[in-house]
Amino acid sequence: MSVLSMLKFRVYKRGLGGNYFRKSLIFVLIVTSFPTAIIGISTYLIGINQVEKEVYQKNKYQLEQVFKRFDEQFSQLEMTVDKGAANSIFDEKIRHANFIEEFQVMQDIYRWLAVTQSSDPMIMRIDLFLDNQQMLVSNDRGAIWLKDDANKSAYDSVLKSEDLMYWSDAENFYPSDSSSLFPLVLVHKLPFISTRPYGALFVYLDKNMIDKEITQLNPYENGISFIMKPNGDWITSGKETDASKQPLKNVIRSKVLKDVADQESFTVKWEGEEYSVASATFSRSGWRYVIATPISQLMQPITLTSKLMLGVSFMGIIIAALLSWFASQRMYRPIKRLVQMFGGGISNKIPEEEDRSDEIKFIEDKWLNITRKSELFQSLLEENRYSIKKGFLLQLIQDQLYFFSEKELRERLQRHGWDTENKKFSLLLIQLSPFSETSKRFVEGDEQLVTFAAANIIEELSVDKANMEVINLHNLSVSLLVSFEQDKPREQIKSELFKISNELISMITKLLGVHVAVGISRPTSALKNLPKALDEVKKCLHFREIGEHGQILSTDDLIPYVKENPDYPFQIEKELIHALQMRAEEETIQLLHEFHQVLKHNAGKAFQIQQFTAQLLSSVLRAMIQLDVAHASANQGINLYEQLFKLKEIDEINKWFKNAVILPFLKALSEKQGIEMKQTIHKVKEMIAQEYMNDISLEYLSDKIGILPKRLSAVFAEVTKQNFIDYLTEVRIEKSKELLRNTDLKVTEIAGRVGYQPSYFNKLFKKSEGVTPGEYREAGLGL
Repeated sequence: MSVLSMLKFRVYKRGLGGNYFRKSLIFVLIVTSFPTAIIGISTYLIGINQVEKEVYQKNKYQLEQVFKRFDEQFSQLEMTVDKGAANSIFDEKIRHANFIEEFQVMQDIYRWLAVTQSSDPMIMRIDLFLDNQQMLVSNDRGAIWLKDDANKSAYDSVLKSEDLMYWSDAENFYPSDSSSLFPLVLVHKLPFISTRPYGALFVYLDKNMIDKEITQLNPYENGISFIMKPNGDWITSGKETDASKQPLKNVIRSKVLKDVADQESFTVKWEGEEYSVASATFSRSGWRYVIATPISQLMQPITLTSKLMLGVSFMGIIIAALLSWFASQRMYRPIKRLVQMFGGGISNKIPEEEDRSDEIKFIEDKWLNITRKSELFQSLLEENRYSIKKGFLLQLIQDQLYFFSEKELRERLQRHGWDTENKKFSLLLIQLSPFSETSKRFVEGDEQLVTFAAANIIEELSVDKANMEVINLHNLSVSLLVSFEQDKPREQIKSELFKISNELISMITKLLGVHVAVGISRPTSALKNLPKALDEVKKCLHFREIGEHGQILSTDDLIPYVKENPDYPFQIEKELIHALQMRAEEETIQLLHEFHQVLKHNAGKAFQIQQFTAQLLSSVLRAMIQLDVAHASANQGINLYEQLFKLKEIDEINKWFKNAVILPFLKALSEKQGIEMKQTIHKVKEMIAQEYMNDISLEYLSDKIGILPKRLSAVFAEVTKQNFIDYLTEVRIEKSKELLRNTDLKVTEIAGRVGYQPSYFNKLFKKSEGVTPGEYREAGLGL
């Protein structure tokens, strides 16, 4: 073998496969991985874009809701103040009211101011300005006179305004430096409907509360939010404590005021972070509410999703690669098995001229070789089909195929070209006379030649008839099997058979010059009855006239005489011999009883029963010789036939046959097989002692020894008086006890060494010994 061939063999032997395996692996890998990669990349590109759009849309929607909610809060505040200004306590009577004398009116005003302040958490204080009285009434500061107030002109200017309700700078009316005061104040002139106002309500807001609301309305943790006037002045910049973000607010405020102010959103880069800025205008005041959100926070779910999608795609490719390898192995398995089968197995030496690197070509070459051999065998089969058919028919009529069912016999006959559907059959037995009764044309020793010639003559006569088949019985006998339709009348069949018989007699006599006698059987619908029909025809020919030529005898005509010669129960004999060989004592004795009952019914005469029993005795002794079993009579010089013919009654014959033949036969057979069984069981025990720690079974041992599992189980139980599982368990428990006594191994290790799982071992040990393995070791049992 060349080095290249040896290398190819080693590669193949290690399971690496040849060209076909590599090509199939690459093909499957491409088929599975490429679409997965395309789908993953496409999903990533399309999905990320779509997810990004969805995130921006969601963010836009959230901001719109924030703007709407904040605008609604201020609108609600304006409605509350507007509704309160329409209260009846602020009618024309207050214009000239003397609050010192009309103390109740002042009390109602204080009560209304307190209730209105508590109605909205954003309201910090409400002041009532009365022009005629030059008085400022507050729910927390009481009544304040403005005669000496420097801001008197600011309050007077309120009444000159054309707007009934508007927002104004709080510092014009409340010059305090309090950081808790919102920079804007809501002003509502009184009375509600009048061209000559006498005063106004001043609603101051809680800056801390509004900053908190602004911060809470921003949905992102690191974002910023603020409110500014249309001219860019700050109203509030939220509640952020990080002063480093104030420059960012200034940049955003300037961009909002510039040319990008009309855009719904834009982006701003600041210190390496990009912000998405969105703004909205309050419907009544014209204020601008601005929110800036870090894009990294917006993109956070997208980043997570993208990583997840890439991870899933990568895992998909890995799984596709593994599945490709697995699929290639599965696809290659039948190819590998074919290569092994055609090459005689992996372990065999590869001839130098065999190249297995290309498995398909190797299989193709082997297949072509097998095809050529198959064609050769087929041609040989066709050439011998005639002989096979003749052999089958000969076995059929000689009752050698008794173990086949009627259906199986008909199917096999159909394979040989016979139509057996709705057919019945008849046999013709052509008997050629001995040469002493004929002319001296043939001499002794020519029997086979004469029979062969007669069979050929009959074959020529029936060649054009599909319902006839010649069977050469040799020794001057030829049989002709004829089939007829099931519904053909019996007399018509008999007439046709007689006509065929006359033609055969005439032609054989003319060509061979021998005397011929033909026996005709009764028609039968079952192929299994043909052996009995042949036997009946043979008996009929016993009634032919010696020296007379051209005799035709029918079993229908001679049936009374044939019945006088009783039938031998061949079938019972076969079953009895089989039962003996299987050592089935009860079945054998039962069949012996049936055998004699049939003889008693059919024969009745003592000499016939003796003769048939002697024939059965010969068959039994022949079976003993075939099994290499010697009968006791052979060593003791006993003549069984002599003993048999001394018996007259059938019961005596049955009892004698049982005690003198059947039982000694079974005893001798048991002794012989007992030795063989003991040797087999001894071998089984040795294998158990060597492999008890492995997963051995009855099937494994039977395969090693070469005996059926069922047979081995029966033999093991018969020899050891113990079933296989119990014996194996006993061996393993004894080995475990030995290890428990003599080693320090853990119980789990001992369980593995005797072939058990730890949990099952503990349960089995306790069932066998009454204690657990640990208790057995601690108690020192067995020492």
